[in-house]
Amino acid sequence: MVTLPEQLRKRAETQPDALALVAPGERLDYGALWGAVRELSQAIRATGLQRFGLCGDNGPGWAVADLACLLAGVVCVPVPGFFSAAQVRHLVDRAGLEGLLWPDADASGDKNRSRLTDRAWLQALPSADTPPSIPPGTAKVTFTSGSTGTPQGVCLSARHLAATTAALGKRLAGLPLRHHLCLLPLATLLENIAGLYLPLSMGATVELRPLESLGMTGSSRLDAERLLHALHQARPDSLILVPELAAVLVAAGERGLLEELDFRFLAVGGGKVSPQLLARAAAIDLPLYEGYGLSECGSVVSLNIPGDNRPGSVGRPLDHLRVAVQGDREIRIIGNTHLGYLGEPETAGADLATGDLGYLDRDGYLHVDGRRKNLLITGFGRNLSPEWLESELQQALQIPQVLVFGDGEPHPSALLVVPDLRPADAIHAAVRELNRRLPDYARLARVYVRHQPLGRADGHLTGNGRLARARILADLPGLLAHSQALQIHTPDLAAEYRAAHHDPACPAPTSP
Repeated sequence: MVTLPEQLRKRAETQPDALALVAPGERLDYGALWGAVRELSQAIRATGLQRFGLCGDNGPGWAVADLACLLAGVVCVPVPGFFSAAQVRHLVDRAGLEGLLWPDADASGDKNRSRLTDRAWLQALPSADTPPSIPPGTAKVTFTSGSTGTPQGVCLSARHLAATTAALGKRLAGLPLRHHLCLLPLATLLENIAGLYLPLSMGATVELRPLESLGMTGSSRLDAERLLHALHQARPDSLILVPELAAVLVAAGERGLLEELDFRFLAVGGGKVSPQLLARAAAIDLPLYEGYGLSECGSVVSLNIPGDNRPGSVGRPLDHLRVAVQGDREIRIIGNTHLGYLGEPETAGADLATGDLGYLDRDGYLHVDGRRKNLLITGFGRNLSPEWLESELQQALQIPQVLVFGDGEPHPSALLVVPDLRPADAIHAAVRELNRRLPDYARLARVYVRHQPLGRADGHLTGNGRLARARILADLPGLLAHSQALQIHTPDLAAEYRAAHHDPACPAPTSP
């Protein structure tokens, strides 16, 4: 397997003047990028340290430092800018970091930092008497926020990173992608691999802008107007999106605000994507394609692409791994998974039980329904994935946050965060209309409306902006007490069936 630094070296030899990285006020061709990576790599080796945290915003310095760590053969641990101080302390202690790299920062006034090169400063950290164990061969540790908010370190080898990048390159080989704009933090593994390593391995240009200039603040706040302005300035071929960003772009496209842009590939993942959102994108020729992955698998397992797309699925698995779904419907990944977790026994080569539920259809497309641990079982014994129903509600009501609950109840209920002050009648009508499209066991009995978003300050969001489901459910009585309750009449399915088939003989049961 050709390593990523080796691929970069070859690009520097064959296309030294081609543009590799572009940022406000700076442009680096492949020759200059390789030179900067080599210089910093040598400086990193000279420190004698082995475990580095990588801090900072999106920019060329971050990319150079990340690639330099790979070339130097040290452990790199990206530090997400949206982590709380407590989460950063946990990350530093859990990984046994010996130093923090601060790229593109003037730290001359900070006595705790020393200059390594013109692009990076080193902040040495107190060494632990007994550093935490780490699987041999670990090149990168990516910390997931987790549903409880406590980050967990996933250990990945350089070979695994290269294999994932190569498999993605093979899947996208037919697309003329020459200019990628990073919208997600580079500390996010998905953008790190698919937004940095992949375009550079293909000889393309990666544009890196400070996240605030793209309208991003923290892990989950977005200024849509600023984002659209940045997109019109950059005019990229490709983007990586989370569902909320995808919804913003689709809505902008429907208003005619993307007509001057020529996107060729928009990948969306990181959460359940409503088929209706994908259909809306297709209706305005927005090339939005859903994928699926986990940090333990290099962040990408499967992906839809132009010419090989099945909406409602997350695409066919990449060629470097295999997906199996057992009788319990849990998705398992075989081959090319992580080395293990920090502080836990090494698991290199072991099959990965994802905790996700789904199936492979007869054509090999993977479908993901939700998380096993979140599964609701209705009072009638029907299994229900709350994530699926939440995505349908978000799409039907165009709202940012939804939590579905009701384990053991005849019908599920939902807590809706509605930022605007739309009338209760409009919400009621929209939910009733959605109920008519849903199977009977998934139809909502009631919804609770609140206008204040669920936030991280109360522990209701993880570090990357996802709902902290366990904490919200624990706080649910108080949240519901301060919300507006709307009772939803669940349509009589039996009566609808008889009307559709002109069959008055079968009496309708009473709706629960």
